[in-house]
Amino acid sequence: MKIAGIRELRANSAALLGGDEPVLVTRHGKVSGVYLPLDDPDRLPDDLRRELAQVLGRHLSKLLDLKGVTEKAIREDFHTYRRRRR
Repeated sequence: MKIAGIRELRANSAALLGGDEPVLVTRHGKVSGVYLPLDDPDRLPDDLRRELAQVLGRHLSKLLDLKGVTEKAIREDFHTYRRRRR
């Protein structure tokens, strides 16, 4: 497993993320994330897909709440975007 700091990841992202080896990403010496390359992304187990969606959903919900963005505002923005694309 490779270990890369945020700066190194930014500078060498193509090489680090293009390989077959997992990458442990650190920030100020603490683990910030892990990149795990998949042999076949379409074969990601359904339970893992569900868990990832739940974690990402909770995270996005917290971010939107902090910024004061409502579901109604998102829906209106989406419909406005769709109308412009037609």
